[in-house]
Amino acid sequence: MMGQIAQKMTMLKRWSKMLTGKTAVAVEQSMGRAYNVGQLSGYYNDLTGKVTGSTLLDEGGVPVSVIAGGARVHFPIAIFQYGLGCYDLSILRSDEVERFLDALRVCSDWAIGAQRDDGSWDAFGPIGSAKYSVSSMAQGEGCSMLLRAHAAFGDECYRVAALKAAVFMLIDMDNGGVSSHDGGELFLEEYPQRPRRSVMNGWVFSLFGLYDASLVDARFAGPFKHSAETLACHLDDYDAGFWSYYDMEKRIASPAYHHLHIAQLRAMADLSGDARFAVKAEVYERYQESPANRRKAIAKKALQKLIEKSDAVIVQ
Repeated sequence: MMGQIAQKMTMLKRWSKMLTGKTAVAVEQSMGRAYNVGQLSGYYNDLTGKVTGSTLLDEGGVPVSVIAGGARVHFPIAIFQYGLGCYDLSILRSDEVERFLDALRVCSDWAIGAQRDDGSWDAFGPIGSAKYSVSSMAQGEGCSMLLRAHAAFGDECYRVAALKAAVFMLIDMDNGGVSSHDGGELFLEEYPQRPRRSVMNGWVFSLFGLYDASLVDARFAGPFKHSAETLACHLDDYDAGFWSYYDMEKRIASPAYHHLHIAQLRAMADLSGDARFAVKAEVYERYQESPANRRKAIAKKALQKLIEKSDAVIVQ
């Protein structure tokens, strides 16, 4: 009982930091500042805020995360986002290109070493999850990072590993993968389970990976289009009428994730050419402008956090 209370307090402290942007787990992410449609260049969301002097690194320069209990672990998603942020900074800061590309290489080499034979990464085991392992979000972000490493350094091993990650992303979760082919639609699952959660931001990060894969291998153009169409058809499922939902289980998004949803939808409109993403982004922007909506969202989110049981907690 005391352990559950301590975990709940840890979660609430972490979430309060997320509200104020004082944690690298949920820094503000706007649209990417260096991407070009149809080219493998900058990333589609701005992850440069993940790269700071306070980022915890191991002795080799690989980012580490702190989980409940104080253990420092390698969390693949955090490593991939750090690498993608470094790549963008190598474009944006011409006087520090070598430093940021060196960091990208360190993260990419770690990714190759941690990748399993089937192309997957154990995304959630390192942070103590007993329920989840693989994740479409990890597969997509890993693919995006490794393809940029290939573009930067020319080493074929990065391209091979990236495409293996994309192939795994399309394996149905009923067969141990991270996608769901329900009713002729294609869902990409950050947290593979039945019934589907279909976390919105994780789905979009997965789509970014498929889009990048399609730029170097035409096999992935069809799946990207298919899943983007599926998401576009389900956008209303994430609309609470005053704020956005985090997932299809109707968890309210935190202010940081609501802001992220807007940026992701704007990027998806660019990449897919589908105006439905831009229209929904405008709706969410109007919600965000209302102080009353924000207060309501925070209150509902806090209540949900008190009620739900977390499988794993990242402290830093």
